[in-house]
Parts: sequence; structure tokens; C-alpha cells
Amino acid sequence: LNAEFAERFAVAEGSAFISGDAVGKPEGLLTNADILSVNSGSASVITADGLIGLFYAVKDAYAKQAVWMMRRATIASVRKLKDVTSGQYLWQPGLSGSEPGLLLGRPVVEAPDMPAEGANAFPVLFGDFGKGYTIVDRIAIEVQRDPFTQAASGNIRFIARKRVGGQEIGRAH
Repeated sequence: LNAEFAERFAVAEGSAFISGDAVGKPEGLLTNADILSVNSGSASVITADGLIGLFYAVKDAYAKQAVWMMRRATIASVRKLKDVTSGQYLWQPGLSGSEPGLLLGRPVVEAPDMPAEGANAFPVLFGDFGKGYTIVDRIAIEVQRDPFTQAASGNIRFIARKRVGGQEIGRAH
């Protein structure tokens, strides 16, 4: 049961860390007004110029260990981008299964809760999330066994709870 509860909490937390509204859930990276955005130069697709602009827009303190974050479909779009002068792909696949692919020299992290490409969307994040975003597990997973609520039907109910918070560090208290 613990593994099942952990999986369900992880899915909910992933979504909240990306798009949570800070009301009963963490403040998401995409909902924080203080996080810089860079336009790609196109209303609905990612461009190489947009990625390069984002790469250099990040403050020095957050660029050294920065990683890219995007959903799988966006990674597929980015992998197809080529340098216009050399015709070489911007994406550099890892040489082994344990080595990550690199985009402009930085690793790419797949995050299924990131939005898809489209107008008014922010499908790519870039930064040092270890320095720029704090996640706090306030309460580890607690499981309560309730043999009474459904006793008449011969079932036992298990109730799980966990508290977690997340916030961009510049605004953390």
C-alpha cells in the first residue's frame, strides 16, 4: 500500500510543483509572477532563438547548474531543431544510457506536467531548480487503518495523508 500511496502522491506533487496556485498546494513554477519568461519569437512553436534567449536570460548564479525542463512531446520538437548555418541538430544525445542528452550543453529533464507547446503556453523551463525552488516535506506519508467505516461490507478502509510545500526561493519565508 505504501508504494501505491507514494506513487499517487508523487503524481499530484509533480503537477503542483509545476502549476500549483499556493492555495492548499505548493506554489508552482509556472504560476509565480517573479519568474522571468522569454518569448520564442513564434506564437505557437519553440524556436532555436527562443531557447538561446532563455539560456542567456538566466542569472549567472542560477546558470552554472541549470537544466532544461519540458514534457516528452516538447523534447521531440526540440530534438528536431537545427542550427541554420551548419545544419547540425542543437540536441546532443548522450553516448550511453546513463549519460543525459544535452541541449546547448545542459541536461534535459522530462516533466510530464509541463504544458504542451502552443499560444500563451510556457512549455520549457530552464534554471537551477535546486537553488531556485524549495520543496519541503512537512509530513511524511501517514497511513491510518479504519476497520469501522465499511465494517458492514467486510472492507477495511485505509486513509493516507502527506503535507508538502514548494515555493520559488526568492519569495520563500
